[in-house]
Amino acid sequence: TKPENINIAVDRDGNVYWNQMRLDDEEHLMTLLRAEATKVPQPEVHIRGDLNTQYGNVGEVIESCQRAGIAKVGFITEPAGPA
Repeated sequence: TKPENINIAVDRDGNVYWNQMRLDDEEHLMTLLRAEATKVPQPEVHIRGDLNTQYGNVGEVIESCQRAGIAKVGFITEPAGPA
């Protein structure tokens, strides 16, 4: 069976959330990602960055996914509102 996707959110202050649970630091994120990377099949990781967060905050999460061995990383976006 296909595993449930993992949603990682980065808020405007750079705080990282794993399925709505705030993580203490990058090491906590890496521990969780490494555990998921060993699963067969691997879950997909979906990243949602707050509109006002710095790009580097999201980049750090992407890098952590790569270092942990996560194969499928995607982004959750929301359509732009009326102009």
